[in-house]
Amino acid sequence: MHASLKPSINAGRSARIYAHGNRAHLHISCSRRALLPAGAMKPGDRAPTPNPDGGGGTKPGDDVGVGLKATWYAAEAFGKLVGGKKDVSADGHDASAGPKMTREEIIASMRDDYAEDYFVSGKGKMAAYAEDCVFADPFVSFSGTDRFKQNVGNLGGLMRDINLDVYDWKEEGDAVNTKWRFSCILDLPWRPRLAAAGGTTHIIDATSGKVVKHIENWEIEPSKVVAQLFKPSAKIPTTAAETFFMSASNGDLKGMWFGASPLLLKLSFPVVLVSLACKLATGDGLPGLGGFELAAYIAVASCSATEVIKFVDGTFGK
Repeated sequence: MHASLKPSINAGRSARIYAHGNRAHLHISCSRRALLPAGAMKPGDRAPTPNPDGGGGTKPGDDVGVGLKATWYAAEAFGKLVGGKKDVSADGHDASAGPKMTREEIIASMRDDYAEDYFVSGKGKMAAYAEDCVFADPFVSFSGTDRFKQNVGNLGGLMRDINLDVYDWKEEGDAVNTKWRFSCILDLPWRPRLAAAGGTTHIIDATSGKVVKHIENWEIEPSKVVAQLFKPSAKIPTTAAETFFMSASNGDLKGMWFGASPLLLKLSFPVVLVSLACKLATGDGLPGLGGFELAAYIAVASCSATEVIKFVDGTFGK
């Protein structure tokens, strides 16, 4: 098979695919894109499917533990919160619609999807995928192409400076294997950087003429990916949030307190003001909130002292 695709250029993104024989190279760079493989497992979802190519790294079927799976559940829920209930079929596409596709048509459709960086943005028609295609990664496994598109698309507004490079493409029997690497900055207050490399195996069912399995394996442990979420990308912190999370990643308790102090002061100071107003008006503090009121006074006193120390040290507001 000899194929090629013209470069696809969209706003803030450029994509190039070079194909020769059954191998291809795709490079995508963009200023604003989505991240993350698919979402979280729910009751009735299928168990992770082992990596067909038997490659190294972390693959579906490896036990990542309840904590990491819970993190993935939270990521899916957070994605729905920030992305809203988007209609993934708004473009009129139904993954299961249309006639049976030939192998050549499936491959061409998959190349088009990669040109749209589908698995980090949720874009692309994904016409070659069965409606109940199984999507598996080192965290979880579930069925449903629409759910996959929604999960990876919901977080698109949080991604900056994405660099996606698909550097290998192999067609072997009923499978298409790709290898990729990506990095991005999450638009959170502490701006963490995510970076990973891995591969995706696409299993084609000749009977249905559809891709029925989409299996990711990573060259990094899932726990290390999660750890990246809490480490700022900046080498020198410039905000309180960056100071807090960088200190937390280094086990620096003093730095964590310095980072948390401004926010804690903002939260506790209004409580103290209301308490003082109540005492002036009635002679008593906040009714039924004695413990909370005391904690607010302690927080204001300690945070104020901390900010004075930071001011003297030249780190005020950080």
